[in-house]
Amino acid sequence: MIEIIRKLEKSGYRVSLSGDKVVLDFIGKDMPERNEIAPLIEQLKKHKAEAIEFLQKAESEALNERMAIMGENCSPDDTRPRVENDVLVIPFASDSKYHWWWKGGMSPCDTLKELGRCDLLDKYRHISKN
Repeated sequence: MIEIIRKLEKSGYRVSLSGDKVVLDFIGKDMPERNEIAPLIEQLKKHKAEAIEFLQKAESEALNERMAIMGENCSPDDTRPRVENDVLVIPFASDSKYHWWWKGGMSPCDTLKELGRCDLLDKYRHISKN
């Protein structure tokens, strides 16, 4: 399932949940050809329950990171990425090179490597770089 979701994300789609529905939003620059995406969407539909389970788990595991990104756990002068309790914290006020959610930002895995925390790489491999 992760491979299908990663391929969709690399094609410019955000894959998320809305209740019990898997939602695809195109957020990329250039829309891929329908014939490139259609087989992936069919696989996603065929394995919808597995996709929902995967996305729920990913959302649950990413909650602390999202809170840090949105600044809920960070003060305005908090500008350095760090690891707290084995959770990658990327403050919104940090250098934009760490903002994996923006085009050109480092992936969480690259940030972890820079921080010397390669032990956490597997936890963050599902987050693709834009």
